Amino acid sequence: ARLEGVERDIAELDRRREYLARTVELLDAFKKHVVARIRPVLAATTSELLDKLSSGRYSQVEIDEDYAIKVLDDGQAFGLERFSGGEEDMVNLCLRLAISQLIAERSGAGGLNMVVLDEIFGSQDPERRRSILLALNGLSGIFRQILLITHIEDVRESVSAVVQVSAVEGGASV
Repeated sequence: ARLEGVERDIAELDRRREYLARTVELLDAFKKHVVARIRPVLAATTSELLDKLSSGRYSQVEIDEDYAIKVLDDGQAFGLERFSGGEEDMVNLCLRLAISQLIAERSGAGGLNMVVLDEIFGSQDPERRRSILLALNGLSGIFRQILLITHIEDVRESVSAVVQVSAVEGGASV
């Protein structure tokens, strides 16, 4: 009787294992389906932003199944390692903004409608900073609030509101 009980338990565990394995397969297939649908839109949105930020120098990116990014330069696709640190940062910023934009658009009126960008200007020259600020201004129709955290002084003159945080005695900030 005990052996039969153990065999029933084993059979039940086998059924549960098969059920869980099938669930994993279905979730994996669903993930691939979602990825296949969103990747082209994400690449197109990233490409539009990159075109603006690079002043037309780079106008198209490709995103593969593993979300590795390639940038087209003179008709040939290159991985990010080929580009300078500032260009790589710019492409990654465009991808992050594209993801944020797609989430905001798909979330409807109930979405957060805000994006926070921390120290995105450090590797950019003044001209590229201006391009980024113009592109961010163009996103104001999608994001009601765009918060920039930066130590770059000339950015202050290009934004509508500034909150300055300064250290005071005792390690506090005001």
